[in-house]
Amino acid sequence: MKRTLVVLATLLTMSGAYANCILDGSRTQSVALFVEGRQIDRWDIASSETHRVRLPQGFELGLQIEPATAEKYREILAKTKWRSVAELVKITLLDMSTVPPQELSTTWGGANSKQGFGPRGGANGVPKLIDQIELWIQNPVCVGTDSIPANAK
Repeated sequence: MKRTLVVLATLLTMSGAYANCILDGSRTQSVALFVEGRQIDRWDIASSETHRVRLPQGFELGLQIEPATAEKYREILAKTKWRSVAELVKITLLDMSTVPPQELSTTWGGANSKQGFGPRGGANGVPKLIDQIELWIQNPVCVGTDSIPANAK
């Protein structure tokens, strides 16, 4: 019993996405932002609203993480012979110091992936950032008693 409580407490203190799996079985897209290997922010995606963060060098960054559209999946699958593709998100970086905010980068990445951006490249090179950033994007698949996969042992 004590071990179960320790595991439960550990999972609840991790990302909100895992807590939602435990609490109500819902999937929640979450993002952790790292600069030069140090986590500086973490948030759950509730909508396509812009998330604002000030990077260590003072840059005002806006981030939009949105689910891929059906049209995007059709576009990718039409260009390949694949039957399926990993779940995707649209990632947009914005310079929030301008009015209106200036788009710095838009790309597509996995809904469960690590994406780098900055002067040294990554998913996209963004020299204006100064800081090299990495986004850890998570959208867990929740498994409950009514959805245990057939191949689980």
